[in-house]
Amino acid sequence: MKRSKRNTRLAAMRKLGSAAIAGMEAARETAAVRVEEARANAVETVSQLERAFESRVTRAMSRLGVPTTREVRALAREVASLKASVQRLSRSRARA
Repeated sequence: MKRSKRNTRLAAMRKLGSAAIAGMEAARETAAVRVEEARANAVETVSQLERAFESRVTRAMSRLGVPTTREVRALAREVASLKASVQRLSRSRARA
């Protein structure tokens, strides 16, 4: 009878241990999901802050008369085009 009680207790302890492990695994999975959600929210928030900051800086620079990247690139293309035209004119006058 003592062995029977001991076996019953061992079986109950094993079940309890298995239940505890299953509970811990479920809690770990839940925590992992929450951490991923928090990370995604943090990334989105930082992205929104960056966009707001960039927008404000762009407006401030515009008010100060600083050209945008697009404007500088357009001017660089114009300068390259004018330079090529001057070189063609120089070559044609040198030949004449």
